[in-house]
Amino acid sequence: MMPSYRNAVAKESVMALSPRKAGVIMHVFEGDEGLELLYMKRSSYNGTHSAQISFPGGELEDFDEDLKAAAFRECEEEVGLKPMAQEFLRPMTWLYIPPSNFYVEPFLSCAQGAPNIEIDTVEVDRVFSIPLVQLLDDSLVQQTKIETTYGTMNVPAYHWDGEIIWGATAMMTSELVALVR
Repeated sequence: MMPSYRNAVAKESVMALSPRKAGVIMHVFEGDEGLELLYMKRSSYNGTHSAQISFPGGELEDFDEDLKAAAFRECEEEVGLKPMAQEFLRPMTWLYIPPSNFYVEPFLSCAQGAPNIEIDTVEVDRVFSIPLVQLLDDSLVQQTKIETTYGTMNVPAYHWDGEIIWGATAMMTSELVALVR
């Protein structure tokens, strides 16, 4: 799901850019349609990732032990999913997001039941999930024109319930899909 124009970069090259650092939670749970992956839509604001689909998470703060701690803390702040209500499974592959100069580490977690969601309405517009069986079906993936800070781009994206999941979130999703297959 990495757009063809996007180049892979070495971690050392990314760190030389002094990126902001963030962690996100990719939470899989047993839902009404089997295993489902949790997403959130960011609220509209004056910024690079306004109203985009993402995973719960956020920026590393001085008091966070590491990016995993930041991811779980931010997940609880944004969608109310408490760390003790999920089991940590594994780290996923880091990504660099050039438009916002973010280095992001995703962390995969799971739970047996659907999470009790309490969204922070300042940061989050809505929360939804997609059954993994649907993500495994390549019919959700389409080339899509997206307006970005770089202009209009044609990117691979997942389409679900009127939402477009593209960029870093799509790349993280595709890694999980590859692991499940």
